Amino acid sequence: MDPTNLAPWIEVLGDNIDDLEEALTPLLDGPLSETTAKLPLLDKAQLYVLVTYAIESILFSYLRLNGIQAKEHPVFQELSRVKIYFEKIKAAESSGSAPKQQLDKAAAGRFVKHALVGYMLNQRFSGADIIGW
Repeated sequence: MDPTNLAPWIEVLGDNIDDLEEALTPLLDGPLSETTAKLPLLDKAQLYVLVTYAIESILFSYLRLNGIQAKEHPVFQELSRVKIYFEKIKAAESSGSAPKQQLDKAAAGRFVKHALVGYMLNQRFSGADIIGW
């Protein structure tokens, strides 16, 4: 890459960093625990995992930029562990929307049918018929 052509890339990088700082301002203004206190449990877990992933990926990038074999470093193991948590959260999201129990329509139909037959027989042979009411 020609060093004279780096100026536009550096300017774009600076703009992207400014946009990132602006987007992260709500998270960086106060303690993360205050931000997550208002969130539901699943959203809280997602935020913690995303923050952890962001920190670990920055460390991973730093190691690579300094010529260190990042895939052999413990940071890579942490990134792999965080990815597992992403999968667990995704599974929790998908299982929360699916019905946990299914109605056995055939069994429900039999219950209703037998209940109605029992009710009809009970009405037919009740004391009211014997007395003549």
